[in-house]
Amino acid sequence: MEEKNIIRMLSKTDKILLSALENGEMFSNEVELKCGLERAAVINSARKLLSLGLVNIESITETVFRLTPLGQKYLKEGLPEYRVFDFARINKTFEYKQLFSSVPMDKDELNAAIGVLKRLLAINVDGGKITANLDKSSQIEERNKILISIENGKNIDFNSVQDFIKRGIIEQINEIKEKFSITKEGIKILKNPEFSKEFIDKLSTNNIKNWQGLSFREYSENPEILGSLSGKTNIKTKFISLIKDAMVSMGFSEMHSNFVESTFWNFDVMMFRQDHPDREIQDTVYLNGLEGNVPDGLLKNVKKVYENGFFSSKYDESIGYRRKFDTSKSTSLIMRGHTTATTFRYIYEFISKNKNKPAKFFSVDKGFRNETMDNTHLLELYQIEGVVYGDNLTVSDLIGYIKQFYKKIGIEKIRLKPTYNPYTEPSLEIQAFSPKLKRWIEVGNSGVFRPETLRPFGINKNIIAWGFGMERMLNLKLGMADIRDLYGAYTDIDLLRELESVKVFGEF
Repeated sequence: MEEKNIIRMLSKTDKILLSALENGEMFSNEVELKCGLERAAVINSARKLLSLGLVNIESITETVFRLTPLGQKYLKEGLPEYRVFDFARINKTFEYKQLFSSVPMDKDELNAAIGVLKRLLAINVDGGKITANLDKSSQIEERNKILISIENGKNIDFNSVQDFIKRGIIEQINEIKEKFSITKEGIKILKNPEFSKEFIDKLSTNNIKNWQGLSFREYSENPEILGSLSGKTNIKTKFISLIKDAMVSMGFSEMHSNFVESTFWNFDVMMFRQDHPDREIQDTVYLNGLEGNVPDGLLKNVKKVYENGFFSSKYDESIGYRRKFDTSKSTSLIMRGHTTATTFRYIYEFISKNKNKPAKFFSVDKGFRNETMDNTHLLELYQIEGVVYGDNLTVSDLIGYIKQFYKKIGIEKIRLKPTYNPYTEPSLEIQAFSPKLKRWIEVGNSGVFRPETLRPFGINKNIIAWGFGMERMLNLKLGMADIRDLYGAYTDIDLLRELESVKVFGEF
């Protein structure tokens, strides 16, 4: 394509970005600040200039550390070990039980602090007496200063924060920065006299009527330059269609639901303990100030089983969790963490009301997690949910369904191993081998629903179920190592277009 035609395709933002790169490479955030542009505008413009061969884009992953809500708390109050050591330094030698009345923190924090101080040789414990080693004062103070350094964005050595990461005080985040540089072709375009001309890129009634003598910006659908813009179904959408076809061919009917759920359907009805770590704000996206509706009768049944279990016979009984169930937490709204919440809604709406009728349901829908993205984890992910209700279902039936499904979509190198789930027993983790990562990765979880989860619905038969990660499966089909390559402004569209027919659909 001629230079003058390329120039006519450039928007004002494209020209601003190209001009900014004339003096050297820049990170995207630097372009935003220097040129006063929004991030989305910079990313879209860079992607377009990349397709035209005018700029290069390099993605650089940078590891940063941030304080969790617990870390923010300790930033204000001081680390537990710092506060315990401060008490020990003042009181010299004291009894362990004095800590409970003198240092305001719970037992777990106190024990963790004692463990850290013993490991650092900052205290001596003799029987029930504790003595401070004052030579370690500066070392303990330095640990407290690490939180301040992280809050101020300073670089921290990874080895010095491993303990804080394990304790949930600090989180490690991999940030991806985009670095732009201009190509030789970009320099040529920049030096072309036509580059400084202004072209009209917004049509109005006036310039349409009086178009003579005006210079309009051009648009191109040349696939060699910009790729096909004619409206092509995304590869993930096609893969989801393949999955749905496979499930329907196995006799399953599709389930439908909403992204927003109550904690009752996402946790309570599945017998997640109310102090389970998955319920914490670090893992779950809560919608503050909003509440959902919960069926009163079912809520009472869940509360009863949670607190006291149930008894049918000596072969069919449960003692529950033997602790109080707080119904006030059940109506809190969240972005659902898994589509198993949908499964339990269908158990309530359909299976429990037709107990003598076998049923098979599936869904391919989104779940949301409050976690750090990496090569196998996303904040927003598709989950393939399946559930079977019928007579005399066993783990063998579950394994049969799983193997049949994976065979239908062309992934046969899988293995299953025992695992733990709060709501299934027995439970099986499904793993597939990734040639790119050179290791087995988890692609799904499955099991037989625990009786405690079904008794509130009045169901005595077994139900088998599973949840598969769609993006991880698609990565395996495409032979890709990083799940993030399927999303984002810098996804290699040409690569996905090249691989899709052979890798995804040719084997079905």
